[in-house]
Amino acid sequence: MRPRSNIGASVAAAVLLAACGGGGDGSGGDADPVGDGHTVHVQAFDRQDYDADGYAAVAGEVTFELSQVGTQEHTLVVEGMEDEMRLVVEDGGTDSGKLTLEPGRYILYCDIAGHRASGMEARLTVG
Repeated sequence: MRPRSNIGASVAAAVLLAACGGGGDGSGGDADPVGDGHTVHVQAFDRQDYDADGYAAVAGEVTFELSQVGTQEHTLVVEGMEDEMRLVVEDGGTDSGKLTLEPGRYILYCDIAGHRASGMEARLTVG
């Protein structure tokens, strides 16, 4: 029988690893695990939300790829960096752009009137 402290540490490690994982196939919206972690895939839906509440990337030059599922126009901007990158999609289109990001936490959102207020925002953790 293992001591409780080891079990607790094992559970904590498993939770931490699960929170950091994710598919680059659009299913989880996390940083691309196949590449070097510098690409963030985001899908925008007509119901005014993104495919995930949180995304992850590694520090440095980060490529953002936004794709539209539906027809309604959506954008993707990083709070505080709106003048540096603004991706726009509609009618099933895609757009991409790059930013150089330091480690930290950022907010991604759609800047079309009313969309952010409807919940169209997500966290980006850069490590």
